[in-house]
Amino acid sequence: MSFRKRQRGLSFLGLVALVAILGFASVIGLKLIPIYMDSWKIDKIMNTVISDPDVDQQSRNDVVQSMLKRLDIDAVDAVNYSNYKESMRVTKEKNKTQIHIFYRVETPLIGNLYLVAEFDKNVNS
Repeated sequence: MSFRKRQRGLSFLGLVALVAILGFASVIGLKLIPIYMDSWKIDKIMNTVISDPDVDQQSRNDVVQSMLKRLDIDAVDAVNYSNYKESMRVTKEKNKTQIHIFYRVETPLIGNLYLVAEFDKNVNS
């Protein structure tokens, strides 16, 4: 008679490793969700502003102010009044308006490790 049993399931060390991996993935996900939510808000705002029928008649400054007001109302931190000159560019050519936004978001992960996301968005009327 054999005293050997066939092992089934997960050992304790395997379970600890699985929990650690799932925990790390959860932390990364929880850090990235707000960044992408801001990105989606910026997409929506850009499309709303560019789809305004009067956008081609507005000045560049009016378009920028409209964007900034909407970004402020939606509580978007990535592009705001303090950094919009580096992040946002509005160009007008032949009654066509283009809004271009480029920004970078860094969020701390663990210790001195950071998650970095760069976004480059462009819409045309």
